[in-house]
Amino acid sequence: NTLDIEIIIDDINNLIISNVMDPIYLSIFSHRFMGIAEQMGRTLQRTSISVNIKERLDFSCAIFDSLGGLVANAPHLPVHLGAMSEAVRYQVRYWKDDIKEGDVLVSNHPQLAGGSHLPDITVITPIFKDNVIVFFVASRGHHADVGGIAPGSMPPLSKTLEQEGAAIIAFKLVKNGLFQEDGISELLLAPGKLSG
Repeated sequence: NTLDIEIIIDDINNLIISNVMDPIYLSIFSHRFMGIAEQMGRTLQRTSISVNIKERLDFSCAIFDSLGGLVANAPHLPVHLGAMSEAVRYQVRYWKDDIKEGDVLVSNHPQLAGGSHLPDITVITPIFKDNVIVFFVASRGHHADVGGIAPGSMPPLSKTLEQEGAAIIAFKLVKNGLFQEDGISELLLAPGKLSG
């Protein structure tokens, strides 16, 4: 159950490539890509069980090029979108050639991996064509608890980032199409084992 989007040009011989941007094409593709990001957000909201995402709408979705540059975003939360491009770029640098079809990446580290704060977890999915990454889709959502020395994350008595909750620099949430439940559970539960 996948949906492929392909843009087809009827006659490649009639295509004139120029360094001048055609404002009509720019508008068409801008709206198409923004529409995809908006649909990502609607799907995330509809399928979520989190009050933060379903009702508070504390999430953002966007499309990025193969290097992590922003292509289009839905008009969600600006604070998420400002840092999300750096989150994607960091994962591209971190994983290099080790991103494969069937992988989904996750991170939230605000100092090292482009996160905004620990409860905002970013999920990044590479999109391939002919075994080459052509773009990434990413969503960032606020989570009520990401571990830490007290429930609710970001406890006021924290002295280190790790005491606030799970600080994920880079992890494959899905590897070769398999959900890494044990690995993500270990990452999220580890900060709760720290002494406070």
